[in-house]
Amino acid sequence: MHRFSVFLSVVLFFFSSRAYGRPYENDTTKVSCYRKADSLLDEALHFMKKNYYRRDFIQWDDLTSRAKMRLQESNSCEEAYETIGWCFRQLNEQHSFLMPPAKAARYNNDSSHLAAPPLLSELVGEIKGEWLSDSIAYLTIPWVSTTDSLICTAIADSIQATIARLDTRRISRWIIDLRKNSGGNCWPMLAGIGPLLGEGVCGYFVASEQKIPIAYRNGAAFQGKHVLCRVSKEGYRTQCSRKSVIVLTGRKTVSAGEIVALAFKGKEQAWLFGEPTAGMTTANATYSLSDHSMLVLTVCQEADYMGRICQGSILPDKLISLHPGDPAGGDLVRSEAVSWLQRPVMGVPGGGSFENPK
Repeated sequence: MHRFSVFLSVVLFFFSSRAYGRPYENDTTKVSCYRKADSLLDEALHFMKKNYYRRDFIQWDDLTSRAKMRLQESNSCEEAYETIGWCFRQLNEQHSFLMPPAKAARYNNDSSHLAAPPLLSELVGEIKGEWLSDSIAYLTIPWVSTTDSLICTAIADSIQATIARLDTRRISRWIIDLRKNSGGNCWPMLAGIGPLLGEGVCGYFVASEQKIPIAYRNGAAFQGKHVLCRVSKEGYRTQCSRKSVIVLTGRKTVSAGEIVALAFKGKEQAWLFGEPTAGMTTANATYSLSDHSMLVLTVCQEADYMGRICQGSILPDKLISLHPGDPAGGDLVRSEAVSWLQRPVMGVPGGGSFENPK
């Protein structure tokens, strides 16, 4: 069963015996190679025509004809990947791409096509937690480049364990850093950050007439009714039910990282500080091709918890632009977040959570 998801792989093979133009009639090897390239292009176009989120606005016959001609005129049977990329450029599509076989095998943890098991550092970024004061904690949420269920559970466990460790000081104010989150698999991120995100719907995937909720409940991240990632034990609950959360964003907050940022956007007691995100606020599904590469295709848009569709970059509530002259080694965005959380409002220490930053 196919679901709109950044990480669902669907295996489907289409073999075309037709070679357009047949530029290598006298070279059996090259003819066979060209046919494989032509077939690979057919596979990719099939998935694009069926699932691309703007498919109803594309002149597919014209695009297919020009792509076939381009592949034929390249005089090379190795140009299928470049031609598929060319198709996306013609659609002005910046989020979809073709993942080569070696990277696809690593992403899916496909041991049958891996020369060696990948290092953990190749699959996930750094999870970092620290106390900035007695009641302020700082946490980084990493990029995740795997769909392996055991690894994803371990990542979600690690994030929640970091939150629980920081919460031994009964933290009421949190800073979540997404500035180095370049995306990947959003589900272990959402399952891990759930104790700070809170129970319930935090966003939607929107395609045509469908609006599929994204939610967190008791240690699990849901897409509709389906659990996409769950911690290995019962989900952690923070000691303070009323929390203030500032999410740090930047130009390197991309794709799945933007899903996490959007999950907090507009929620009570939560604000975004920093720079606008990269603008990859659409969701991708993945489709395995016959050469073991993987088509990563945009299939829907994303919306916040109120159902408001996000178009392009997510804008922070407090814009903090970085300049070349800023002190080396300083972190202006984090410092601004700490200062704002520490401001007394109406006589309440650290009461910055009770008003909107300007």
